[in-house]
Amino acid sequence: MHDYDIQNTLDELARTFEEFKSTQDNRLTNLERKRPVDAFDEEKMARLDASLENAEKRLKQMEAFASRPSVETTADSFSSHQHAFVDYIRKGLDTPLHLYEKKALSTTPDRDGGYLVPSGLHDRLYTTLQATSVMRPLASVREISTSALELLIDKDTTDAGWVTETQERAETRTPDLAKIRIPVHEMYAKPRATQKLLDDALLNVEEWLSQKIAQKIAAMENTAFVRGEGENSPRGLLSYETALRADWQWGRLEEIRTGVNGDFVEGAGEIQLQDTFFALKPPYLPGASWLMSRSAQARIRRLKDAESGRYLWEPPLAGVMTPTLLGYPVIVSDDMPPLVPGEASKAIIFGNFKEGYQIVDRSGIRVLRDPYSAKPYVEFYTTRRVGGDVLNFEALKVVNFRA
Repeated sequence: MHDYDIQNTLDELARTFEEFKSTQDNRLTNLERKRPVDAFDEEKMARLDASLENAEKRLKQMEAFASRPSVETTADSFSSHQHAFVDYIRKGLDTPLHLYEKKALSTTPDRDGGYLVPSGLHDRLYTTLQATSVMRPLASVREISTSALELLIDKDTTDAGWVTETQERAETRTPDLAKIRIPVHEMYAKPRATQKLLDDALLNVEEWLSQKIAQKIAAMENTAFVRGEGENSPRGLLSYETALRADWQWGRLEEIRTGVNGDFVEGAGEIQLQDTFFALKPPYLPGASWLMSRSAQARIRRLKDAESGRYLWEPPLAGVMTPTLLGYPVIVSDDMPPLVPGEASKAIIFGNFKEGYQIVDRSGIRVLRDPYSAKPYVEFYTTRRVGGDVLNFEALKVVNFRA
């Protein structure tokens, strides 16, 4: 993938958005003058929306390809463990791996636990997962070797102040602490291949396996990090109750309610998004992002600032590879609820996700080769443990599209 391709896609996005704005301006003018809605303009807007989405997807694919790690495949670069692991993947030879593992590090019996992947593949898989995942680049990620991460979080800051050298110090309040425990949960993926493919000497087994595992695991993780209930899976952002500022308390996420099911108040969408922006405390703004569904982004593309007449949404530019809203990155996730007119939904979250959400990885990924369950394919039953939960309820704000 060349920089030329990326620049071409960015140029295409810019041209398409200019045409989009021109068509939307014409549509708004007709509405203001109470003229009939032009069916051609509506069809063109839908077509331009689809073009913008497709160009953004291509740009994301280019980013992922560019950030994909390279692994040396020469004999000198492979450790003995890696050689033994590749022989196990290709041919099912597991005897050498017993030299590196005394027992399976799993709650299941050794015969079901598989083998721990070597460090080279482990690092490659995590790098690929980071490039593939929606939530991992946004959130805070920590690796542990136990069954849960336990933290004490300050709900507010300890009092402090300025004094002179001899001035009496007033007693300060102690911080209000919250104990958070984030357990890890086992997840699995079962990529498969034909034995003929595995016998191909030109196949980079580590690259193939890391790509297959990362694709399947990233999809599962993203769903859990957004919507998971915390039972045998990470607890997601939207599993928590939301409340207006007057009723907000720790353990809830603050919501900004639009007052209309599935839409903004007519003519006030930009104000409600600005209200969401100003609801976030200034210390959390550096590094903040918008997380939303594709349909929510499509709706926001049409919003303009009433004073300046500028559109709130801006396409990716050179040096800024994601679209922006009010100057902050827009991250699209298909796991966020769709924005459907007439249906209440929490389709947008704004905040500092590194401060607000914690992902926990248990070290170690295990692979069990299974040539029997899905003949003529060879399945690779892969297990790992991951957890996730909201860490700071002040750092995230939810736009609730409801009356």
